[in-house]
Amino acid sequence: MNEPLFHKTEKRFDAADLPEVIVEAEPELADFYRLAWELAWDHVYESDQMPFSPYLSEGCGVNRVWIWDSCFMGMFCRYALKSFPGRATLDNLYELMNKPDAPIRIHHRDNPPLFAWIEWMYYQMDPDRKRLAEVLPKLTGHYDFLEKLDPAEHAADPAPLMTWKKEAEGYCWSGCPSGMDNTPRGRDDYDSIWWVDALAQQALAARYIVKIAQAVGDEAAKRRFGAEFESKKALLQSYWDAETGAFLDRYRTGRGFCRVLTPASLWPVFADCATPEQRKRQFELLNDPCKLGGIVPFPSVSRDDPAFSPQGAYWRGAVWLPTAYMGIKALEQYGEYRQAAELSMKLLRHMVRTWKEFDPHTIWECYSPTEAKPASGKRNPVVRKDFCGWSALGPISLLIENLIGVSGFDSDARSLTWNPGVPEGRLGIRNLNFCGGRVDLVRENGMLRIGCDFPMTVYFKQHKLECKIGENIFPVPV
Repeated sequence: MNEPLFHKTEKRFDAADLPEVIVEAEPELADFYRLAWELAWDHVYESDQMPFSPYLSEGCGVNRVWIWDSCFMGMFCRYALKSFPGRATLDNLYELMNKPDAPIRIHHRDNPPLFAWIEWMYYQMDPDRKRLAEVLPKLTGHYDFLEKLDPAEHAADPAPLMTWKKEAEGYCWSGCPSGMDNTPRGRDDYDSIWWVDALAQQALAARYIVKIAQAVGDEAAKRRFGAEFESKKALLQSYWDAETGAFLDRYRTGRGFCRVLTPASLWPVFADCATPEQRKRQFELLNDPCKLGGIVPFPSVSRDDPAFSPQGAYWRGAVWLPTAYMGIKALEQYGEYRQAAELSMKLLRHMVRTWKEFDPHTIWECYSPTEAKPASGKRNPVVRKDFCGWSALGPISLLIENLIGVSGFDSDARSLTWNPGVPEGRLGIRNLNFCGGRVDLVRENGMLRIGCDFPMTVYFKQHKLECKIGENIFPVPV
């Protein structure tokens, strides 16, 4: 292994920048939340070999960075804008995309294209329109890079080679670049299929590029990517399998669907490319104990699939927070707050139980779908520990967004939504960094206490609450 060209940041962990969570009914969740932030700080690195430093990286102890790890880490680091370098991490990736031989380089340049999504999520917390204008050409350039990518033209690049390639009816890809390393999709013949998530993720990128283009007033980009989105949305309908009730990979030889059900089937729903009936059927699979539900939701392959491993075996059954997070965001996007909260609670209780019962007591790369323990790996008996990393999406993001229930941030309108996923007890968040100020939201004794540094609107279960600067007190709407 090469000598690491990075080291843990020498900056002090600034706990004062973090929001404080209140979950009286499940106090262990608050303890777990604080642990996740502490472990995440261990993945803030410094390096004179990177364009921007400090930066975030799971790292895995090698001189590599990953696109989809970094984007998902950015999702929870939005809640610590001043201390965690989420945007600097994205800037590193933009700079390294065309530098395959950099000392620290992107490991899979054809990882899932999530840049536009995460940039929009940051903007919703912090209205930096200048940044949006600066990154828009990078987002459109990355989209075009993938549309035109021919792996054969990059055969001389350092390993690993890219496998993404656009064809008339879909995209070729493979396990590791897709992020689902040893997935049984394609029945282990990755070249045999067009990957449903590749198509849906490009649709998702186009959708968020449209939002960004509109925000910065780029009408040409808005029109172009609106058309790109509609084209991919239409093509995704050919990936709908009515028999399974899900979007699935298609065989390239015209043999129909490859019926390996995984959370990847939810990407078209999250990309807003599904009909209401299709959404309904997909969401039902998340409650089916033989499919993508069960004791722990979002196993990485359906529980009734012959490739499913009760031990997890990495992407052959293990529960992964990035795909679970995406699936829960799909539910939330369509107002399915109760189901999103129920699944979030199942996931978090499983993670907490594993933290308490399994030694070492920490947060893991992925989780067993059947027991309170980490999953088995591709070759190792157990996966990576202290993985924060995207696994912090559970104790930080799902806790804030789906159990405390604060989401729907809109920095332009200075508004957010609040749909508590825990029905009883004192519940809330203090010191939330939003729109350049701080916000407190606490439910206690039948009242809502909302403190803010600026006038704002809170939509509490669809009830519109107008808040002035300072403390605002409302009875809990019924």
